[in-house]
Amino acid sequence: MKTRRFAGFDVQEDLSRLPLPSQTVLGLYPELLRELPVGVVLLVLEDPSDAETFRIVDANRAAADITRSPSPKLLGRTLADFPKLLETPLPGQLLATLQSGVARNLGEISYGDDVIRQGVYSVRAFPLSNHFLGVAFEDVTDRIQAERTLRDSEERFRLLVEGVQEYAIFQLDPEGNIVSWNAGAQRLKGYDSSEIIGHHFSIFYPEEDLLRNKPQDILARAARQGRTADEGWRVRKDGSRFWANVVITALRDSNGNLIGFAKLTRDTTENRERAESLNRAKELLELRVEQRTSVLTRLNNEMRTEIADRQHAEAELRKSRDQLRALAARLQSVREEERTYIAREIHDELGQTCTAIKMDLALISRKLTKRQTALRAKVESSIQLVDGTIVTLRRIASELRPRTLDDLGLPAALESQAQEFESRTGIHCSVILPLEPLTLDTDRSTAIFRIFQESLTNVARHAHATRVEARLQRESDRIVFQVFDNGTGFDPEVMKARKSLGLIGMQERALLLNGEFKTEGVPGAGTTMTLTIPLPPIEEGGMIRHEDSDR
Repeated sequence: MKTRRFAGFDVQEDLSRLPLPSQTVLGLYPELLRELPVGVVLLVLEDPSDAETFRIVDANRAAADITRSPSPKLLGRTLADFPKLLETPLPGQLLATLQSGVARNLGEISYGDDVIRQGVYSVRAFPLSNHFLGVAFEDVTDRIQAERTLRDSEERFRLLVEGVQEYAIFQLDPEGNIVSWNAGAQRLKGYDSSEIIGHHFSIFYPEEDLLRNKPQDILARAARQGRTADEGWRVRKDGSRFWANVVITALRDSNGNLIGFAKLTRDTTENRERAESLNRAKELLELRVEQRTSVLTRLNNEMRTEIADRQHAEAELRKSRDQLRALAARLQSVREEERTYIAREIHDELGQTCTAIKMDLALISRKLTKRQTALRAKVESSIQLVDGTIVTLRRIASELRPRTLDDLGLPAALESQAQEFESRTGIHCSVILPLEPLTLDTDRSTAIFRIFQESLTNVARHAHATRVEARLQRESDRIVFQVFDNGTGFDPEVMKARKSLGLIGMQERALLLNGEFKTEGVPGAGTTMTLTIPLPPIEEGGMIRHEDSDR
């Protein structure tokens, strides 16, 4: 895109009487405008004591797009032409930034008038000379609305949990101490929140369970397996007992560290008593079956009822499993979206900030004299530190969500990942791709890429391999992706017993796309991972159609 140094004959004539920025800054300014996706305007202060005399002398295309105001409507205007803007702290902040000579983040302001569309803008100002000031801004209205929506959703969920009366729902810290308490827990257990929070949850167990160390064993099992269920007697505040059905789920942060447990308890005493009564009736009927044939008919009817109940329970179980799988798919999608957002923020915001710092340091370096050797060495050291920071930011953004996957597609992303893995581990890694162009939808591309990442992680951790080969190919109506390594291999039965979370995660990704995932390994002879995903019909032009139009 072409960027004007200054715009408008009258503006240039007025500026001829003002000191201009250094030639170095002017040389960098067009490149800065061309590369930045955020809005940037160049202001000149005509009266050093009056912030209202800041005049817009240039603006990039992003500034016009964000404000929905063409550049000709912005150029030549002073802050005095925006009365509503003068009512905000922004003019004084701009003047203070120019006088200090240090770039400042001015935060977020809500603004809109006849020229600039209404919205919330994140603003940063950076001095260019004694009279020139650059202002970068970005429309963050959608992000703020999304954060507000998330907070509202979390609040509704909290109110829902606290309002549940039928179940005791509360949280424990990693040691088993109670940290939250809902109304259902108060009704079921008899304790008020002020009486119970901070106490160990073993207070609900009868003496015989405490002697067998049952509370600690349940927490250990939940931490190990992620979730565990239990039934048994529990004790209320008044000392009475009830039969409880309990589900404990381990809670972990994004790094996998255990941060506590969620505990759900339901009183099933009546169900237990009914079940015991039913068992006693069955035993009595079996004793009298030879004497009273009518009892046999009754038993038969009861068995039919039980079968119907079991069938209904199985149907409900299948329904719950489908719902959990749908929830897993949604969580997977949300996590990918969040990774993409964070990677973009790191790349765009932090990366650009580091670039701007490096440019400023380079400018300072060129201004130093030969006698200022200590200061020059300090500036060069800072430039090297910024370069290292930029490399680190790019690596972090790539690990979260490689831009290659979104910009160039799956084949390029697989090759890039293989090259990165080889350079990091020293293990030779090659990728064989189909000769024909292959375009996949986002869900399939992401699943294949993440499975490839997890496979390489397993190779690096466990395989002791020297070579890895990945192959992506299309077979009629399906995609087949294989990863082979020449490492130590494994015993399938041992891996099945361990219930590796990495393998489970890859299997779930395949199942969410109606695909199949399997691993084949022989101790000492390497491992082969095979992923098969069905494809939807091909539309005209050879493009793969999305199965879900909402994605």
